[in-house]
Amino acid sequence: MQHTQASSGGAPGAQYPEVYRNLMAIGLLGAIYRASEDAAIVHEAVEMTLEDPTMYVMHRAIAVAMGGDAAYAKTSLGRRIEQQPDDDNSKVALGVSMMLSGDPEWKHWLNNVLATSTDQQAREAANGVLAYLASLRTSH
Repeated sequence: MQHTQASSGGAPGAQYPEVYRNLMAIGLLGAIYRASEDAAIVHEAVEMTLEDPTMYVMHRAIAVAMGGDAAYAKTSLGRRIEQQPDDDNSKVALGVSMMLSGDPEWKHWLNNVLATSTDQQAREAANGVLAYLASLRTSH
């Protein structure tokens, strides 16, 4: 099989070989279902092949948080935010990860984006999460 360098980090429309997409899915599902050691091996292999693994790291953080653990998100996305304080997409992903794992401090990150960000995409994502959660409260 020919080696394909995945350069877009999981961006929409990216074309990956089927085996590569399957590895991504297996790693993310492994994170959700708490098979963390096995999933970590897959994640590391995938991330090493990406020119910019940022989007995949965000997806991984959310998947791990869906399994109940926000530690990976706090470490990986927290480090990224320290290095690039204007990375509002990472702030939204961190907030969502914390919310999914039950961390009560999750809303701080979304409020920070809404209060300070000029990144329209990140603002829409933060608003979308809050609107969705509000709709869940009103429908029950």
